[in-house]
Amino acid sequence: MTRPSYDFASATFFFFKAFARRPMGVLWIGLIQIALYTALTVWSFAMFGPLFELLIEAAGQSREPDDAEVLAVMGGAFVQIPLLIFLSLAVVVMIQGAWLRLLTRDEIAAGIPLRFGFDELRLVGVNLCFIVLGWLGYLAAFIIVLAVGAAGVGATAATDGSIWTALGGGLVAFVFVIAGMVLAIYFALRFAAAPALSIAQKRFRLFGAFAASRDVFGWMLVSYIVLLLVWIVGVIAVSVVQQVVALAMIGGAMGELMALGQMSDADPAQVAEALSAIITSPGLIAGLIVSVIIWMAFQIVFEGLWHGVGAYVAVRHTGGDAAEPEDISAPAESVGESPSEG
Repeated sequence: MTRPSYDFASATFFFFKAFARRPMGVLWIGLIQIALYTALTVWSFAMFGPLFELLIEAAGQSREPDDAEVLAVMGGAFVQIPLLIFLSLAVVVMIQGAWLRLLTRDEIAAGIPLRFGFDELRLVGVNLCFIVLGWLGYLAAFIIVLAVGAAGVGATAATDGSIWTALGGGLVAFVFVIAGMVLAIYFALRFAAAPALSIAQKRFRLFGAFAASRDVFGWMLVSYIVLLLVWIVGVIAVSVVQQVVALAMIGGAMGELMALGQMSDADPAQVAEALSAIITSPGLIAGLIVSVIIWMAFQIVFEGLWHGVGAYVAVRHTGGDAAEPEDISAPAESVGESPSEG
C-alpha cells in the first residue's frame, strides 16, 4: 500500500482538523475533561485544607505546629492519597482514549465520551512499556556516564593528575550524554505513534509504531519542535492573562495585607486573620477558578496537538480517511517531500 506524503501542516495541526470535523464533539470532550480535572483539583485542595488552616493558625500564634497536630489533621489525607492517585491515572487514560478515538477513528462515544474498555487497557499497556523503556534508558545512561567518569578519574590519577586528561574524560562523558539525548529523542519519535496506532487498529501496537514512522522521522521532529514553540508562546500568554485576572480579583485585599504586615506594631494574629480572609475570599476563589479554566483549556488544546502528530502518522500508516489533506492545511508539495522520501 502506497502511503501519502507527509503533510507537515496536517500533521502538526491534526487536532484542528478533528475540531473542524466534529466541533461540538471536541467541545464536549473538553468540557468533560475540565470538569474531571477540576473535581480532582478541588479534592486535592480539600484534602490538604485542614493542614493549611493549621499552619495559618500556628503562624497567627507565632509558633510551629506540633507533629501530633499535623498527623491528626493529615490522617484522612493519608487514606485518600492512594485513591486520588489511582483515579487520576484512570481519568488520564480515559481522556487519552477519548481523544485518540476521535483523532484516529473519528469516533465519540455516546453520552459521556469517556470509557474504560479494551482501548484504555491497550493504552495502559503502551504507557507502561514507555515507563519501563524510559527507566531502562535512564539506567543505561547512568551506568555509562558513571563508567566513563570512573575511567576518567583513573586515567587522571595514573597520569599524576594531568588537567588535560581530566578535560578529555569530561569531554568523553559530555559526548556520551549528548549521544544519549539524541538516542532518547530518536526512540521517542519512533514510538510516538504507538498509542494512536493501538487505538486505530484496535490491537496492541508498540513496535508497529516503527513501521508507521518509517521515512518521516525528520518531519515528525520538525512538527514537535513547532509545537514546543507553540507551548512556550502559549504558556507566556496564559501566564499574562492569569496575572491580570489575579490582580483584578485580589489586588485590593493584598494591598491591605501588605500595609498591615509593614506596621511595626501589627499583631501576628491580625496578619494571620487577614491572610485567612484573603484565602477564603470570593474574589480569590473566583480568580483561581478562572485561572484554572484558562490553563486547562490551553492544556487541552496543546495535548490535542501533541497527540495529533502521532495520530496523523498512525492514520497515514493505516490509510484512514483522516490522512487525506483538507482545505485548512497546505499541500504536501508546499513544504517539500520528507527527508527520507525525497
